[in-house]
Amino acid sequence: MRQSHLVALAGLLASWSLSSIASSSAPIAALVDGQPISVADVDAKASADLAREDANFNEAQRRAQLAHRATVQALKEATLDGLIRERSLAAEAKKTGKSAEEILAGHSAAEPTDDEMRAYYKANATPSAPPYEQVKSVIRERLMAESRQKAEADLARELRARHSVEWRLPRERLDVSPDGPARGPSDAVVTLVEFADFQCPYCNRLEPVIKAAMSRYPKQLKHVYRQLPIPQLHPGAQLAAQASLCANEQNLFWPMHDAFFAFFAGKGTLDLESLAMLGEASGLEPEAFASCLKSGKADGIIAKDAADADRLGVDGTPALFLNGRPLRGGVSEDSLNDAIDEEIARIARSHE
Repeated sequence: MRQSHLVALAGLLASWSLSSIASSSAPIAALVDGQPISVADVDAKASADLAREDANFNEAQRRAQLAHRATVQALKEATLDGLIRERSLAAEAKKTGKSAEEILAGHSAAEPTDDEMRAYYKANATPSAPPYEQVKSVIRERLMAESRQKAEADLARELRARHSVEWRLPRERLDVSPDGPARGPSDAVVTLVEFADFQCPYCNRLEPVIKAAMSRYPKQLKHVYRQLPIPQLHPGAQLAAQASLCANEQNLFWPMHDAFFAFFAGKGTLDLESLAMLGEASGLEPEAFASCLKSGKADGIIAKDAADADRLGVDGTPALFLNGRPLRGGVSEDSLNDAIDEEIARIARSHE
């Protein structure tokens, strides 16, 4: 009898001890031989992994917000473009006595010729690309899509020219620093900031478009070049970015900029020998150029530009911002001119 009382008392004491621990300490995650592992112990042990996961979540959330905002803006702009097109097309039909179908038929896509398709293949084919005949139909569809897009844009432009159209929907605008080598007047009302990679073929194709705009708007437009080399895709891009910034120290950024685009357009492979040749052709003082490259001082500027691009949600090159407005998708000479004209008109209205 005495032994059974002792066993019962021991059980009571153990139960009291556990309930005391549970009530007087942090929440328990587990017990091992009666010894508690608290939730706080778990949090402390996993603190580095938890902090990393929180950072990843916050970054994913930030990017999702940027993408959502861009998508909402694009939907609104596309809808408004459609409404403007419908109303101006109806007005044009009434004015000319033609049906909307007749007007549209005059702006249809052109069938690409074999020469045009072969030229496209030659300009875009990589060493591992299939033979032309195997991809001919794909090239045709792509060129037809581009032709349709151009025909629609040309019609919209003509309709806007013939009918009073004033865009008032606010554009998306981001805080983009115009901090980089610039050309054009310092007091220009429109600033085009470009994040680019010298070896990027799309950046190369955009260059004539930007130069044409600089010629068209000599007093209104400033162009700022910011560095976003992507060495994973373009092995010479990082060295080109460094070299261009070293050229900027000698006030020769733009000659070097043009030299790099011409060099990479010819599929050149950038090394120290070819770099020295390009520097000499651009008028650089060789010793100062070599000293700047060796110092690595350009790397900090490149890192800052890359961080700013990331903050803005840029995920490829080229990325263009016109007075902070992202110009997404393919940018043609006509579409860039339209965007600049809209900016000039918007700024003029704000001063009325």
